[in-house]
Amino acid sequence: MANRSGVNIKSLSRYELGTSVPPANILKDLANAMEVSADALLGEQAAIKDMALFKKFEIIQQMDEETKKIITNFLDLTIRDFKAKKAYS
Repeated sequence: MANRSGVNIKSLSRYELGTSVPPANILKDLANAMEVSADALLGEQAAIKDMALFKKFEIIQQMDEETKKIITNFLDLTIRDFKAKKAYS
């Protein structure tokens, strides 16, 4: 993680142990290295590692309720099919 984020390994250890809090710029570097948002690291939202998928969900949040309902139904069906295939393979 230190190599991917460019954060000093001693500092990273302190952040992991909770003995120190990273400043905003370091939090951003850590989030980028883990391919999640800084909000996800702060526990403010679910961690979505696929940034392309995350960006799509950000756009979906701006849509009207009827469109979101259609998308949600489609996702539910797709997830159900995925789980069924996984269970029987």
